[in-house]
Amino acid sequence: MPTIFDILDRLAWLRGAPAVAVVLVAAAVAVGAWDIGLARRGRTVALPFAPLAFPALLVVYLVSGLLLIDVLDPRLAVVYVLMGVVIALIVLLTGAQTRWGQPPPGLTDAETARLSRPRPRAAGPLVFTSRAVLRLGLALAVLAGALWLARTPDTWLLFLPEGRAYLEVAVFGLGGLGLAGVVASPEPLPAGVGLLLFLLAFALYYGMVDPSITMVVALVVLQLVVALVAAYLAQARTLPVDLLD
Repeated sequence: MPTIFDILDRLAWLRGAPAVAVVLVAAAVAVGAWDIGLARRGRTVALPFAPLAFPALLVVYLVSGLLLIDVLDPRLAVVYVLMGVVIALIVLLTGAQTRWGQPPPGLTDAETARLSRPRPRAAGPLVFTSRAVLRLGLALAVLAGALWLARTPDTWLLFLPEGRAYLEVAVFGLGGLGLAGVVASPEPLPAGVGLLLFLLAFALYYGMVDPSITMVVALVVLQLVVALVAAYLAQARTLPVDLLD
């Protein structure tokens, strides 16, 4: 049975800057996939892109383990990866149960208004809301900033050792995308995904400053709590309006 170090040797080609690129693209998908879908002929409900948030979030946590290994003990990084798999499954189950943010069937006009659902717009085969446009715009701006930072290393985290400038890009990108998800998402589940990305960026940053076991455990517990709270609030929001009073 291969050990952690055997797996790291096999994934050596992905470590460093390639891992950062994969993590940031996946994080952008996890943030930007909400409130946008594909119109289907003969149906009033569009095919949502929001389910893409699950595989994207799973990729973020799996590949970010290769970044956490650069600042933490490999065994602690594995704990983060396992925690990320659990969180991604929580998002998957909650998203499936809440129809990925789509209004539940059978709501009256008054109930729909009470839930404050944004009015969708159409552009060709795409159906989206103003929130989706804002979220995608912020995500693209953060990716552009991360690209600029990658081309001008050692401009922010000056204490990084030589050859580790890609960690600076990872912290900035994940933190920025997480904040974009929180700011542009009044819904609990996509906002929770954004907050989880921000906490992952903070975990990566704090691992450079103080890679203590106590802080690692505290951040793991905090992210699990955030995932569970976001799942609960998302479930509560899908209840009939008369039950929310």
